[in-house]
Amino acid sequence: MAIDFANIRFSYPGRPDRPVLNIPSWCVTAAEQVFVCGPSGGGKSTLLGLLSGLLQPVEGELTVLNQRLDLMTDRQRDRFRAAHIGYVFQQFNLMPYLSAMDNILLATRFSSSKGKSALKNEIKALFSTLNIDETLWYTAASQLSVGQQQRVAIARALINKPQLLIADEPTSSLDQANRDAFMALLMSTVAENQMTLIFVSHDLSLSGYFSQVQQLSDFNQLEGAK
Repeated sequence: MAIDFANIRFSYPGRPDRPVLNIPSWCVTAAEQVFVCGPSGGGKSTLLGLLSGLLQPVEGELTVLNQRLDLMTDRQRDRFRAAHIGYVFQQFNLMPYLSAMDNILLATRFSSSKGKSALKNEIKALFSTLNIDETLWYTAASQLSVGQQQRVAIARALINKPQLLIADEPTSSLDQANRDAFMALLMSTVAENQMTLIFVSHDLSLSGYFSQVQQLSDFNQLEGAK
């Protein structure tokens, strides 16, 4: 089992009277691709924060990749995330003044004991797989097109060979052509590497890409949740 939530409750500090998530049970098997939909502000990003260890539940047992995140220290969760979880953000979150190569090297800083030369070779191989032209490897992220930034963002999420890949509305600002290209690339990469994928969005037109589609309210038993 890749993900196992048991009696998870979460509310933000200072607002214990306004719970955001109340999940009695939610499980995802390994290598499954799950599309989680729901309205903006409905708790989807909070769910991903718990999955990645960026947030801690108020109560309950949170198991990811057979590890209890709720029992880890902050440092242990940081190391676990760096070693096992890839994250594709809505706005890609590349450092604009760093090259594509240096953006990926930065992502390996806390998770790899390999030398810089060996890491660069791995990154070059990944860039080639993702059709990132060699002329772009040392170009600042701010000078890349949207499509090129998409590929670099996927490379950054994949460089540590994560078992779990998380995507937080990464297509929300894209036109249809760029959205379709991004989804095709993402899904083929996930399938080739047998990754578990959790993808959240309010755009139901994307649901056809996934083996499983769930409304957040299907397992978030928050009173009044939609």
